[in-house]
Amino acid sequence: MTPISFAASDGHRLAAYRFDAVGQMHGQVRGQVVIAAAMAVPQAFYAPFARYLARRGYTAWTFDYRGIGESLNGPRRKLKADLGDWLRKDYDALLQMIAAASPQDPLFVVGHSFGGQVAPLLPSRERIAGLANIAVGSGSTRHLAPRVRRSAPLMWHVLAPALCPLFGYFPGARIGVVGDLPSGAMFQWRRWCLTPEYLLSGEPGAREAYATADYPVLALTFSDDELLLEAGSRLLHGAYRRRAVDYRLVDPASLGLARIGHFGFFKPQSEAALWPLVTDWMERTAG
Repeated sequence: MTPISFAASDGHRLAAYRFDAVGQMHGQVRGQVVIAAAMAVPQAFYAPFARYLARRGYTAWTFDYRGIGESLNGPRRKLKADLGDWLRKDYDALLQMIAAASPQDPLFVVGHSFGGQVAPLLPSRERIAGLANIAVGSGSTRHLAPRVRRSAPLMWHVLAPALCPLFGYFPGARIGVVGDLPSGAMFQWRRWCLTPEYLLSGEPGAREAYATADYPVLALTFSDDELLLEAGSRLLHGAYRRRAVDYRLVDPASLGLARIGHFGFFKPQSEAALWPLVTDWMERTAG
């Protein structure tokens, strides 16, 4: 595991880690894999899965969006950043850096929730050899699990409008909701969540981006996801038009697991049952 400091497209310094492939034959790696995080989730959460990818012969990369985890430089209240910055300046810069350094390797993305939702909007999406979406769905209020749907009005109409101006960012960690987010990111996400089809109707150009994206997609949706409903996952993945999505609804009990939920795929106890679903798919896709 090697710490990496790299520059976003606007020069903003960001933190990443590279997990070098081990046990590869003749010095070759199977491919490069970028793990794109969910909203407000620090890259450290994905380290066990990244190490697994390295053991399977892939060079894996984790990173933090600006203002998150190790990419927080200075007071969060002074950071002017929205989801477009995360997507087009941070996420995309890492893809470009890897593609330039290893042009011979297929470049895969494993997107968790937000990290998969926005992949079709990446300026460098043509470099993607395949996208594995983990718990990716619509965050629109109508697509939330019942418990979360009941609390959504408080989040969007009270907490976000009141706390962002007061603190200069959304102090989610302090109140146990989502996590700390730059105000710009929070309000853009709010706009998406308050539209019926999430970013497809809340972000200009998103529907067309999905319709024209031309890379293989694996979608793993979990029947016990405590945040997002299957209908919202079907909505987003149905917006892909160029290629059929390999869509799989996974029931934890069918794999001998007590629970998966929105975050469980990346936890070490899921290694035997779930992680090979992604690496086996990548091997078939690249082969």
